[in-house]
Amino acid sequence: MGDLMLNYHACGAECREDWWRMLANENGLPFGAVQRLAEKLGAKQDFGKLVHLCESGGRAVQ
Repeated sequence: MGDLMLNYHACGAECREDWWRMLANENGLPFGAVQRLAEKLGAKQDFGKLVHLCESGGRAVQ
């Protein structure tokens, strides 16, 4: 998780949950939906598939 923490900090987030909030806000998505998807995908996808799904309009997120 150490490498992921560096990624969160590099993006301006303090922790994983902050990253989810940022993704939700930037893409106009409900935080709860992003959180559920992130938990389902796992931490290793926080900067991959999760970002892609959120930026794709969030159809899979909502």
